[in-house]
Amino acid sequence: MFIGFSVSNYLSFKTAQTISMAASKVARHKEHILNGNGKKILKTGLIYGANASGKSNLVKAIDFSRDIILDGLGEVDLNKKYFRICGKCYKTPGVFEYRLITHTGKEYSYGIAISYAEKEILSEWLIRIEKNGTETYIFNRDIDENGINFTESEIKIKDAEEKMRWEIYLDDFGENISESMKKKSILSDIAERSNGRQGVFSEIIDVFIWFQSMIIIFPTSQYSGLNQMVEDEQIRDVFSKLLKYFDTGIESVESKLGQLEFDKIFEGIPKEEAEKLKARISNDIGDEPVMFKVNSQVYSLLKDAEGNIITTKMMQNHGNMQELFEYLDESDGTQRLFDLIPLFYEHNGNRVIFIDEIDRSLHTNLTRKFLELFYKLTEDDTSQIIATTHDNNLLDLDLVRQDEIWFVKRKEDHSSNLYSLNRYKERYDKKIDKEYLLGRYDAIPVFDDEVLEDLNV
Repeated sequence: MFIGFSVSNYLSFKTAQTISMAASKVARHKEHILNGNGKKILKTGLIYGANASGKSNLVKAIDFSRDIILDGLGEVDLNKKYFRICGKCYKTPGVFEYRLITHTGKEYSYGIAISYAEKEILSEWLIRIEKNGTETYIFNRDIDENGINFTESEIKIKDAEEKMRWEIYLDDFGENISESMKKKSILSDIAERSNGRQGVFSEIIDVFIWFQSMIIIFPTSQYSGLNQMVEDEQIRDVFSKLLKYFDTGIESVESKLGQLEFDKIFEGIPKEEAEKLKARISNDIGDEPVMFKVNSQVYSLLKDAEGNIITTKMMQNHGNMQELFEYLDESDGTQRLFDLIPLFYEHNGNRVIFIDEIDRSLHTNLTRKFLELFYKLTEDDTSQIIATTHDNNLLDLDLVRQDEIWFVKRKEDHSSNLYSLNRYKERYDKKIDKEYLLGRYDAIPVFDDEVLEDLNV
């Protein structure tokens, strides 16, 4: 479960801004509340704001920090990611902190601070939080006043061999840390080296898997990472029925064996991005077919007995099996649904899903139905959706709770300010969509008429 996230000095976020999924005392929509480690956690977070306010930057901050945590600083682009309007921010750390609950029910605070100038991880910490609020540092990595790296831990390990291994792992990030280790997270290093060991090692692996299992969808995502087993008859049937439910005109999703070579799928994509996509997809393909969206087309891919990748192009039946439609023939809204529908059967019961512009290319009624269906299909699990949107039709307290709505406002210094609707203490019967457009909650465009006067308009 996702409890909250804080970010500072990243893109439009200058000072620390925090989104929290902790439920307030709002009485309505109790079915939107999850229980974890003695806390009440919300199922949804909808984020509103004017264009260029910083909504998308919040999702980007999560994606950016997740990549650092899992793959290291060497695998991300640090160029101009700090708050550029501030002259001092290039040499100010970027800080990203998560509150989360793993599938074991344990709660943690995990954070990481990076240097844009030195291109290294400055600080990293993992704290276990008990139901009574007691906190235990599993590890803390930092740099002292003399510029020396050090690590520390409050974990008491009885087994001598396990204790020695733990100390060796932490020492790799201490005083004699190598240049390569300065770019790597302790979390990923220990998770990759511990080989499923018990005790503290299993806790670290659980947190690492939590970050791995996050689903992040952007409007222009080439590859969603939702390995959809479309050749599975049951899943194909679900996919087809949901496309039909959302009134796309599609009767069913079909497959057409193609002669296209795997490498040719990536033609037209910049070389560096294409190589990264090929590597990620190749690693996920096995002897069972999986579906990927690449270069604005959808393919089902699998490996034969010799390890060759067989490509199958996904086609849509609009009522005539003799004339199937390609993915590119579909409307932007239908194409968007190909990214979103798999969430209904790929969430695995405990997935955190971040969507930038959930309403992109979708009719307002369809976006609302999507959320209603999400609540219905995941009522027995802990899946969550956090999404940015402009759709004021979702600003309805019959659909969501006050504490599930957030706003992002661009301040005078051009930094982003994140805050909850709940601070306004609105009644459940308030028409907040109209109040929002009238500017009561502040996070709307402000038009400067003086500029038009200068233009003689």
